[in-house]
Amino acid sequence: MQNRLHLLLIMLLGGTTAIAQDATLQGKVTDATTGETLLGVNVVFAPGKGAATDVNGAYILTLPPGEHRIAFSFVGYTTRTEAITLAPGERRTLDMKLSIAAAQLDMVVVSAGRFEQRVGEVTQSMSVLQPDLIRNKNLVTMSDALDQVPGVVVVDEEPQIRAGSGFSYGAGSRVQVCVDDVPILSGDIGRPNWTFLPLENIEQVEVIKGASSVLYGSAALSGVINVRTSFPRSEPRTRVVTFAGIYDTPGHKPARWWDQNQPGFGGANFFHSQKFGQFDLVLGGNAFTDNGYIGPEPVPADTIKADPYRLGPGGYEHRARFNTGLRWRSKKLTGLNFGVNGNVMKSKSTSVFIWSDTDRGIFRPKEGTTTRTLGTQFYIDPFVNYHSPAGTRHSLRTRYHRQIFDNDNGQGNSNNTYHAEYQVQQKVDFFGETVLTGGVVLRNVLSTAELYSGNDEGDGVNKAMNTAAYLQVDKKLFAEKLALSAGVRYEQFEVNGDVAGQPVFRAGTTYRVLKATYLRASYGQGFRYPTIGERFINTSVGLLRVFPNEDLDPEQSWNIEGGIKQGFKIGGFMGYLDAVVFQQEYQDYVEFTFGQWETFSWANPAANFYGFGFKSVNTGGARVSGYELELAGKGSIGKVEISTLIGWTATTPISTTPDQVYAEPVPGPPFPFPPGNTTPTIIIPAATYTNTSFDPTNNILKFRVRNTFRSDMQFQYKKVFTGFSVRYNSHVQNIDKAFVDLDDDGTLVTGVRGWMETHQSGTTLVDARLGMDLTKQLRVALIVNNLTNEVYSLRPLSIEAPRSMQVQLSANL
Repeated sequence: MQNRLHLLLIMLLGGTTAIAQDATLQGKVTDATTGETLLGVNVVFAPGKGAATDVNGAYILTLPPGEHRIAFSFVGYTTRTEAITLAPGERRTLDMKLSIAAAQLDMVVVSAGRFEQRVGEVTQSMSVLQPDLIRNKNLVTMSDALDQVPGVVVVDEEPQIRAGSGFSYGAGSRVQVCVDDVPILSGDIGRPNWTFLPLENIEQVEVIKGASSVLYGSAALSGVINVRTSFPRSEPRTRVVTFAGIYDTPGHKPARWWDQNQPGFGGANFFHSQKFGQFDLVLGGNAFTDNGYIGPEPVPADTIKADPYRLGPGGYEHRARFNTGLRWRSKKLTGLNFGVNGNVMKSKSTSVFIWSDTDRGIFRPKEGTTTRTLGTQFYIDPFVNYHSPAGTRHSLRTRYHRQIFDNDNGQGNSNNTYHAEYQVQQKVDFFGETVLTGGVVLRNVLSTAELYSGNDEGDGVNKAMNTAAYLQVDKKLFAEKLALSAGVRYEQFEVNGDVAGQPVFRAGTTYRVLKATYLRASYGQGFRYPTIGERFINTSVGLLRVFPNEDLDPEQSWNIEGGIKQGFKIGGFMGYLDAVVFQQEYQDYVEFTFGQWETFSWANPAANFYGFGFKSVNTGGARVSGYELELAGKGSIGKVEISTLIGWTATTPISTTPDQVYAEPVPGPPFPFPPGNTTPTIIIPAATYTNTSFDPTNNILKFRVRNTFRSDMQFQYKKVFTGFSVRYNSHVQNIDKAFVDLDDDGTLVTGVRGWMETHQSGTTLVDARLGMDLTKQLRVALIVNNLTNEVYSLRPLSIEAPRSMQVQLSANL
């Protein structure tokens, strides 16, 4: 009897083991078009449970028996989900082919939540710039590329998203700029260097619009630009591009400053990526020379030189850059990879602050307003990523960023920035998929600069430290139709001993009403601490002085928006239409403004220009409201392949405190007549938005491009392709009244009053390209920018490029 009981127990245990025996699912993931295996595809069967494909595109999952939905997602590709039923102990092979995200709603992005999401599920407004557009137009800097994104304008290298910023002399960006999630803004002045970004090695550029400080920190007051670089796929890739072009005679022919030889530009870039077993290698480089469309400063007509209009420095740029990415994928510890990225650039260039006049000198600088720069900069980015079997993702990203700019005019500066961020992310099943993302940030800056000698010691040595911690929760409900997102961040800054900190919050939701219809709403707070440059800059540009302001306060904001994203399909052409309304409120808004900031002497009042100049000051409240429409699509109609990105943005940026006094003038000494006068001299009244504005109608903020239209369309039929870009920028209604007053009284003659009065209809720019695929590897193209040769300015007093023509030859090996 006892033996029979033992036998029965063994049979029951064996049966239980058989019933509970796990199944195995394995397979390979490839590109549906090329057949190339894809590394790093996320293969998920439950929240926080899954694996990523290896170097051979292979994956293997151990699953409990029963029904499962297996999701395959990869950045830039359409997510695919497969329903399967597995028997106990079954071993099944499931290969998957992923297609490039022709349906734009299915495109996978990372920036919004720091994890892979379909763009239709993102709770904030986001635009995605694909690398094909950059290559097709032969764009040589990221600022030129961003000019194609709806709602984005780059003015004097300063990115504006939905009119959130104005003219700031290059200091204090309200838009965070990242390369692979790590901030790339300069540590001292918070300014992007667009030519430094690795344009030849881009997976895609993701632009978040609206306050994003929870995940990206202080500078993300108006949004984020995240440049995502690529790593190798299964097959080696090599691309080489060379080009050369010239600038045409300006549309205003008297402004032509050269004789027979038109100024030219040219360059080359290359990219190579390859896998060597567990080792990934990326190499890229760029060389560029531009003789410039801005001529040299004019000199007095009685000079002994034969041709006074061809003397001195003009606008030019020469640079060379090299970047690399190295990554090792561990075999011993599945899910572990580590490596280092690097980028280095040498450059020689000039920057021009003010044009000479609006006639013959509009393509020439005003005397003393040209700065020559010899630049050296590099970054080194060690990183470690680990995706545990439990579905926890750990990420440590660090950066050492060094910049050295040897400027003339006493404006030399250098800085060292150390950045580290540890992030942990866990997907859990809590009444549906839930993603928890948390992290800590440490950023340290040491700046040594003649340019920033406005500190207490006057030595130009300034230190800054930024620490932060954040947490974000993303949740899906109701069969994944409803997505919720909420987050909090606390950030603290210390600059030369001064400390300030503040928490910020955000929340958003997306609801899928129909298969391709998404409603969304979001709210976000922003907090931006002034940069070293804004607080301590101390320099001059020609007659104009730029003053420090050590007492500058942080600015704060909140942003709210609501939108709808609708997918569509017309034949073989698929895309989405996005419509959104938004409003952003600012407190202690920082503007770069003109005033009288120090006293002077009647014996020589011109020595410091009567104490006049520019300074960054808190001007009170501001509001930007508006709406935006965007259409993105890709596919084919008949035998013609089409890709397009189109958008219209309308904004109303206003001061909400137009009569608030934000600066009192510094009294000058008593006027010497009559003798014995003891009354201090006050030349200008206390500063308000209204009395410092050239045109305060409707309280429109200064230097704002209110309305923009962006359109790029590419058509390819067999071996021939053509493309067109149309960009519209409305006119700048309001600038500092001081520029016009100085022009009127002859102190600083620039012609700016006439320009403001005659340029009130905005500017429409057309770019065109035509090319042919000579072979499968070789392509040639003719590219014309500013086809109608408009004479235009985004920031009055600074002219933009005339028509240019170039030939591009590219090879994919």
